[in-house]
Amino acid sequence: MRTAKKGVNGIHLLLAAFFIVAVLLPLIRMLSSMAGEDVSGIITSETFLTAMENSLLVSTVSTLISVGLATALAWFIARSAIRFKGLFTILFTLPMLIPSISHGMGLVVLFGSNGVITNLLHLEGNIYGFWGIVIGSVMYSFPVAFLMILDLLKYEDSTPYEAASVLGISKARQFGAIGFPYLRKPMISVIFAVFTLIITDYGVPLTVGGQFSTLPVMMYQDVVGLLQFGKGS
Repeated sequence: MRTAKKGVNGIHLLLAAFFIVAVLLPLIRMLSSMAGEDVSGIITSETFLTAMENSLLVSTVSTLISVGLATALAWFIARSAIRFKGLFTILFTLPMLIPSISHGMGLVVLFGSNGVITNLLHLEGNIYGFWGIVIGSVMYSFPVAFLMILDLLKYEDSTPYEAASVLGISKARQFGAIGFPYLRKPMISVIFAVFTLIITDYGVPLTVGGQFSTLPVMMYQDVVGLLQFGKGS
């Protein structure tokens, strides 16, 4: 009994040490580097406000598209009788293994000003800007939303649906009375997770954003490009 308690205490100490080293110390270092900066001047500047507005706009649109598409495909996988469900699940989740900057580079190679598909189909315009970031962000965040929603649907109790079918209740009414209330609260978590994933990403906006600046790209340029660590913090 004492040995088990000592083991638990040791784990707690390791977790506390990890939190201090990996989270607390970098946070203190970041905050200390802001001491010589005009914080109010930075966050009220036109550049910052424009980047923040762009980040909120592109993240909101990308989240709605990503969650909507993930919900439809997860419902199709969980509720239909199609074959090769495992294969489809793997294909839908493979993009999660690729860094976000690779999604942006892939869009540039295919749909950039001199992209393969752009030249092949003689398309006008390019992928850079708002819609390029949205497409790349959806590709990057969709697998996460898909896995979360599919996990919700897999473990949902099917008994209420069977009872509703016996009573002759239509599928649409079943979703409104059973499915929607069940998914409502967990979907809030999915939406927040996807939104956070998109708004903190700099890989896609950096490669296909063009003149459409976002907060992560602004911070990346200040720290890596201009070496202004205080402003970036």
